[in-house]
Amino acid sequence: MTVQSLAADISVPLVGALICVAPAVSRPTLKFGVRVPSLRAGAAVIRREQRAYYWRTGLLGTCFTATAVTLAGSGSGWLTALLLLLELAAGLACFWLARVRIAAAKNAEGWFTGLRQTVATDTSWRTQPARFPAPWLIPAIAVLAATAIIGAVRYPGLPSHLAVHFTASGVPDRWARKSAWSAFATVVGQLWVTALWAGLLQIIYRSRPDIDASDAAGSTRCYRRFLVAYTRALLVLVALVNVSLMLVALRRWQVYRLSGIGGALPVLPAAAGFLILVAIALRMGQAGSRLPGTGHGRDPAAGVNRDDDRFWKAGLIYINHDDPAIMVGARFGFGWTFNFGNPAAWLVFGAIVVVAAGLAVIRAVAGT
Repeated sequence: MTVQSLAADISVPLVGALICVAPAVSRPTLKFGVRVPSLRAGAAVIRREQRAYYWRTGLLGTCFTATAVTLAGSGSGWLTALLLLLELAAGLACFWLARVRIAAAKNAEGWFTGLRQTVATDTSWRTQPARFPAPWLIPAIAVLAATAIIGAVRYPGLPSHLAVHFTASGVPDRWARKSAWSAFATVVGQLWVTALWAGLLQIIYRSRPDIDASDAAGSTRCYRRFLVAYTRALLVLVALVNVSLMLVALRRWQVYRLSGIGGALPVLPAAAGFLILVAIALRMGQAGSRLPGTGHGRDPAAGVNRDDDRFWKAGLIYINHDDPAIMVGARFGFGWTFNFGNPAAWLVFGAIVVVAAGLAVIRAVAGT
């Protein structure tokens, strides 16, 4: 088994599971990308559509996983990519169907009629901002540095051609001419992953917190706890991804050889980091909505969150030209998304895409 085959075997069921559990992570007042008052969070149409979504996505995930297992021995990466695209499209279709029906009921019954819509802010966020846990970035940097040092020591003694792909039996089947890029491509990958997430997290820490207008104090405390825990989990994931890339590099530099199931070793650290992140997200919920204490101080008389569905296209893409935020909390599932109504967000997003595309082109030209 190779890294590629193991990734193909686990990616389809993993994506299917994430699609299925996404509603459980979302905030109670955000149902399938639709903003609802807290008093309507348990409406019959929401319960019905949520059950239907679980059944549909569970069945789809099972079918796609069975197909992936059947095709596992084909060794065709494009088949796995096609399955993933189809699985994502099917999951989005299930999300869209639930969203349309909930939004229709919300508008027909006037769920926000007569309610005081407010926007809660935390004025202490500027005077007492959450501290970025910089020490948790040290392991990722240490692994990157160690990989670069080992590569520098090994480089003079490497052969004129380097193995960049291996068969299931551990035999190299694709080679690239020795060069700084072919030898240190994985180090560049480590640098890219580390810099990308360190930069995005800095933007997120400067973004406004997600606050429930009916429980401003409680939701702010929970968001602070969520932000710190989620950031630590992300930085652990970055460190473990760097470990996976280091293992790929060491194999390329002929430090060790593996065959059979052992060839999948480089995948395991990154997979473990991803599972840790998902576990944290499931336990805490988006913006800490599942933490103890959330909602206990809720006072509907204080107001409800503003109905801002018009800024969310398809319930997933945020476009608000009047919002200075570059990134905001995701509407469905967990994490953050860009505010595509802010030119600065386009600059950041464009830079990420351009650099990623450039690295892909260089890799293709170098044959790595």
